[in-house]
Amino acid sequence: MKLYAFSSGILKSTKDKFTLAKGIGEPFDIPVPYYFLEVDGAKLLIDAGISPGCVDDPEKTWGDIVNVYYPVMKEEEKPVNALESIGVKPDDVDYIIVTHLHLDHAGSLRYFPKAKVIVQLEELRYAFFPDPIMKGAYIDEDIKDSSINYMPIVGMRSMFNGKVFIFPTPGHTPGHQSVLIRLEKHKPVIITGDAIYLRENLEDDVPPGFAIDFAKTLYGYSMIKQLAEDEGAEIWYGHDPESFSEIKLAPHYYE
Repeated sequence: MKLYAFSSGILKSTKDKFTLAKGIGEPFDIPVPYYFLEVDGAKLLIDAGISPGCVDDPEKTWGDIVNVYYPVMKEEEKPVNALESIGVKPDDVDYIIVTHLHLDHAGSLRYFPKAKVIVQLEELRYAFFPDPIMKGAYIDEDIKDSSINYMPIVGMRSMFNGKVFIFPTPGHTPGHQSVLIRLEKHKPVIITGDAIYLRENLEDDVPPGFAIDFAKTLYGYSMIKQLAEDEGAEIWYGHDPESFSEIKLAPHYYE
């Protein structure tokens, strides 16, 4: 069992987008991670990074949202290219567990044609028909490609005899989900996705700068914190620069 962490670049923004009413206008660059897992002979991605078109033309790829979150991504950070560096080809990937379908988490789904994309049914419905306030966060080209093999689920899902446990954490989006990975040699890891942006959000009980439902988001904080205590797990936050710098990146891995 091997868990690899990758970066698909950064988003240039301001701190208040991640900590409500704090750091207003303060420049803040955040990492955009995704993960690769080998377990019981299967190969999984957890999220799929920034839309690869952002390497050459962020404005054309993302539209006006670049005025709020500006993506900076290198050619070698595209998931297809990065995975090749550890010997993984697109057709090798069996599953992609996507925390949600926002543009910085679902950018490369269509480049893994044999993968089953595990997503909450509520997220899939909402991404295809979002409210106007959220429409800019979903890129049709990334998520509506007919080659994407969606595998919608409702609620919790245990995979590989409990080594991978998916659980709903709505709030950031209606169908957000997070993932607990029970490693064999390293302590368990909870990949929060955007359920918790930063360590500061959880430790200081600071709401995020944006959520479709703040009450559910804050409930998710307490649920993840309790699960981490019960499992003795590390929490890997969605976009925390400091905590992400503490995680070893591919080609290194956790077992």
